[in-house]
Amino acid sequence: MDRGNRENGRTPWMVGTVAGFVALVVGVLSATPAPPAVGGAAGQAAGSITGRVTLADPPEPRMVAVTTDQAVCGTEVEDQAVVVDASGGLANAVVLVAGVPWSERPSDAFINNAGCYFVPRVQVLPTRTVVTIRSEDDTLHSTHAYDDRQRTLFNIAIPFPGLEVQRPFRRPGPVRIECDSHGWMRGWVYVSDDLGTVTGPDGTFELTGIPPGTYQLTVWHERYEGATRQVTVTAGGTAEADFTLEEIAPGQ
Repeated sequence: MDRGNRENGRTPWMVGTVAGFVALVVGVLSATPAPPAVGGAAGQAAGSITGRVTLADPPEPRMVAVTTDQAVCGTEVEDQAVVVDASGGLANAVVLVAGVPWSERPSDAFINNAGCYFVPRVQVLPTRTVVTIRSEDDTLHSTHAYDDRQRTLFNIAIPFPGLEVQRPFRRPGPVRIECDSHGWMRGWVYVSDDLGTVTGPDGTFELTGIPPGTYQLTVWHERYEGATRQVTVTAGGTAEADFTLEEIAPGQ
């Protein structure tokens, strides 16, 4: 037995065994592949989806007579259920991409009673978002929220400008917002676990930060039948997806 190892309480067999074990571990670690990078350098692997939602047969603009609070609301207001531009681009349509979660939760989500309208008319928010409800109008408004089962989620009265109340939106699905004092006032909050956006005044939309892959896009609108289609996003690329809505939704 080697004197140095004997004095340290180790035998040559023990030294050789430990050295072999260390070599085995190092070899295994060296052979284990590193986990793949997510999103690429500075998120460059993410792609985007752009498109436009149009109507096959756009309706003419419709005005609604005001019978109460004319001093605040005027004598007539525009029915904003269907807002289209000159080429048929449909505003306020919700576009969702299934399987892609929200990267962040908005900190300034709100429903404003302004000019006897709900502003914004339509918005899409992550599940469990807390929304601030407020008013700019010098009259009594209510913000009455109904879920897709026609059950009341909350009913907030805002009797004067400047008052703010916060409420969470916990259940996925479309939430209808109405004012009990002004029958034409309606808005929508589409609550979703999947990433979504709302079309602009010309019907266009853009979804960014989408990992490469094939996804199902869904379009929802308060008045028209929705539509779905598949789209493939490549790393750093932009996929295009256009929709044309044709039929009025049942019950509209």
